[in-house]
Amino acid sequence: MIRLSLLVFFSAAALCAQDISVDGGPAWGDFSILFTPKIEPAGAGSAQLNSAVIDAAVTGTAHRFIYDEKNKRAFGYDVSLEPSADGSTAQLRIEPLSDSQWAVRNGWAMWGSAPSGLPKYPIIPNLKIGDKIVLDLLVNPATGQKIVDYLTLIQAHAPIGPPHDFSLSDVLMTLDAPAVFVNGKSLLNPGKPLGAVSGRAIALYAEGYGRLIFSLFPQPALGFRRSGVIAGNTLTFRIGATEFRIVSKSPVAPGDGQYNLYLFSDPDWRPAMATRPVTTAASGSAESFLRSH
Repeated sequence: MIRLSLLVFFSAAALCAQDISVDGGPAWGDFSILFTPKIEPAGAGSAQLNSAVIDAAVTGTAHRFIYDEKNKRAFGYDVSLEPSADGSTAQLRIEPLSDSQWAVRNGWAMWGSAPSGLPKYPIIPNLKIGDKIVLDLLVNPATGQKIVDYLTLIQAHAPIGPPHDFSLSDVLMTLDAPAVFVNGKSLLNPGKPLGAVSGRAIALYAEGYGRLIFSLFPQPALGFRRSGVIAGNTLTFRIGATEFRIVSKSPVAPGDGQYNLYLFSDPDWRPAMATRPVTTAASGSAESFLRSH
């Protein structure tokens, strides 16, 4: 285990005593990273912490975020792996966010400012499956508590977490370089095609139409309504007289059937900063998107 102290100091608010959920990263060849943020030492606190790993498929990196909703602060960094020529080891790179406003535009930093960076960015060579990097990150000087991110090198596509009964919450949707059509007309990002996102909830921002959040299962308490159909690579739905069609390069949902699409439409939502006409984001739950509603 390799421990690195990349401490960013915060005053005032205490840190939460609960571990944050485990996040799986994208695949780099035969390798991937399991991210497990924790609070050390454990103790009472008032922060509300969440985390995410977003696959930036176009650049070969992943965006890593940890944020505190209660105290309105966040930090982030980019991470990438470079497998060795023989595939036995990999080099890990921790780098500044390649686009510091990405989190703001896509709803991961919800307070109109980009996440804080780290004071230094290490490169760790010759890692093998099972090796663990420990990044000491945020620290509260009043209590000595730290947010610590554990990065474990794992086999790509390895299962995450202990065995459990399958449920609807395990089903992921994917939008892979999607093309978006409104009333048959294509909405384009000139020179900047959309990448791939995958999660239990997917959000699409389309200029002029606000943010649309998709779910495979009913969530009436959150305001989702059955609005369309997912069939193979295509997702179709209507909002009033407006017809939307989203075509992904790969299947949107597992299986070969047609599935009801549940939609939360937020026409007044706008990114906090200037953005491209169409953007996508994914999350482990619809609630994480709606917290910024």
